[in-house]
Amino acid sequence: MLLVGPVPRLGAPNHLPWLRYTASALRRLGHTVTTTAYRESWSASPALTSIASRVAAAPLLARVAAARAAARDRRVVAAARRARPELTVVLKGEVFPDEAIAGLKQFTAGPLVTWWVDDPQVYPASIRQFPMFDRVFLFDRSYMPPLESGGVKTAFLPCACDETVYQPQQLSAAERARLRTDVAFVASCYPQRAALVRALAPTLDVGVWGNGWAAFSNQMTPRGTPVWRGGLVADHMAAKIYSAAALGLNLHHPQSRLGGVNTRTFELLAAGTLPLVDRLAGMEELLDPEREVACYTSADEARDLAMRYVGDPGARAAIVQRGRARVLAQHTYVARMRELCRVACG
Repeated sequence: MLLVGPVPRLGAPNHLPWLRYTASALRRLGHTVTTTAYRESWSASPALTSIASRVAAAPLLARVAAARAAARDRRVVAAARRARPELTVVLKGEVFPDEAIAGLKQFTAGPLVTWWVDDPQVYPASIRQFPMFDRVFLFDRSYMPPLESGGVKTAFLPCACDETVYQPQQLSAAERARLRTDVAFVASCYPQRAALVRALAPTLDVGVWGNGWAAFSNQMTPRGTPVWRGGLVADHMAAKIYSAAALGLNLHHPQSRLGGVNTRTFELLAAGTLPLVDRLAGMEELLDPEREVACYTSADEARDLAMRYVGDPGARAAIVQRGRARVLAQHTYVARMRELCRVACG
């Protein structure tokens, strides 16, 4: 089996090592897996592009990016040529041109499939490539009908968690004191999330980790701790942050529309922390709202639920126990890869 997937730019924290999680799950299922990674280069960085334009280096940057992309495409096709896999799985793969996808298909003895946990409509070139795949797996059901009407074979494959990383952590006293929060949020900032944090911070000890939260750098919680605790963290640190929190906050990106529960919800439950999550259409297919996860429909309701559950550890633990059991049984990468192989090769 060949697995093609993304890794972050050099120096960036790997907060969602999707390729590693998926490869590990396939190997745990007994498959022989060859992995090949595609990395976003520094030439794709908006900050670097901005600097290059100011110093008249943009043409050079473009040539470097094109050369790196061509080398990447040759490397991926060469991996398929060497492995001659019975199944090739491409994790998203929006960076690849038609020629690279065609090369993967040429050297794959069995199905060629792709799994998307983002909105494919943002990538028109990828949508045009979808008919080249034997199956397109999507994290959200809302994207399936328009693709199916265009002749693309789709299947629903939600996000997942790696339960070997996200599990209750044994924290030292110093770690617990440093990471302790009523409500932890490990996520990038955008306006809806900022508004939600502003609604919670005056009455709760909220801690956020991630990019884009600089506006909160001077805001303090009632406990006297800063709201913004630091930048984006790697997965093992996120697991510690969750274990030190009473609740874990989640607010889905607008790309989640119908059943597109993101990884954070599953990771929180696997870590033994109650997720406080915006109510998402179709969520009940994956988790039972109120019995297995706490759901809100407004910032006021989120604040009220947070205050209720922070003050009621017993109720919190009961929901987590049910939700965690469901996640470990149904929403791990092992479960997802078992389903992907069944659908792709069945």
